[in-house]
Amino acid sequence: MNEEKERKTDRVLGDEWLDWKSDEAEKPIAEGKRTFLMLSFVVLLFIILLSLLFLYLVLPRFEQFGRAGVVIVTVAVAAAALFLVAWFAFLLHASFSTKNYLFMCLERRTNLLTLLFPLTVKLATSLGISKDRLSHSFIKVSNRLVPQTTSGGTVLALLPRCLKKELKQRVKEICGEYPDVMLQTAPGGNVARKIIQETKPRAIVAVACERDLVSGIQDVAPRIPVIGICNTRPSGPCKDTSIDIEAFRSALEYFCNRS
Repeated sequence: MNEEKERKTDRVLGDEWLDWKSDEAEKPIAEGKRTFLMLSFVVLLFIILLSLLFLYLVLPRFEQFGRAGVVIVTVAVAAAALFLVAWFAFLLHASFSTKNYLFMCLERRTNLLTLLFPLTVKLATSLGISKDRLSHSFIKVSNRLVPQTTSGGTVLALLPRCLKKELKQRVKEICGEYPDVMLQTAPGGNVARKIIQETKPRAIVAVACERDLVSGIQDVAPRIPVIGICNTRPSGPCKDTSIDIEAFRSALEYFCNRS
């Protein structure tokens, strides 16, 4: 018990980690895109089946309005179902394709993705897949669909305060190579939102844990393109975290049109 208290007081936990138990070991997460895509497809299929069941149950009530009422309701439900199927087909293809023309078909894709996410989390946890694992997969899908932006403005690089000191210095050096990149450290989600409101960046490269990244993506995408870089937590959350430096550099190059 004393050891648990000591481990909790050697760091400042973010809002997303207040329920963390210090005896829970942090294992590296390497979840691929397929996890979120497969589970979200199951959720989408369930929604479509519910819609068809709804149609079956309410259709007799619309018969009192004549054949036109039945046709209108049937066409509306069928069109919605076809739209969801087509959207997911584009999403699936774009997630693994190198063809950028698909991005325009998914310009508002994050709205639907974030709507699906809470339902997909419930399905994942019922199957023994943690929210962090699913979030890692979700972030990979979201990153793949982020469009390059060439409009004026800065690219905001957001770092957490828990990043290792030597990595912060390395990140600072990398950001110095790009004149249109602004580097900021955000100790929490509220501060990050304030920085975004004040700087009004054209794009964001955010470094954080999966929980904070998903929350941030839900807040600002697709209004502002966001690439999330998940940290690793060998000492647990909110202390001495690490990142893949090359992944960070690649994200900056993507927005600065050097890739």
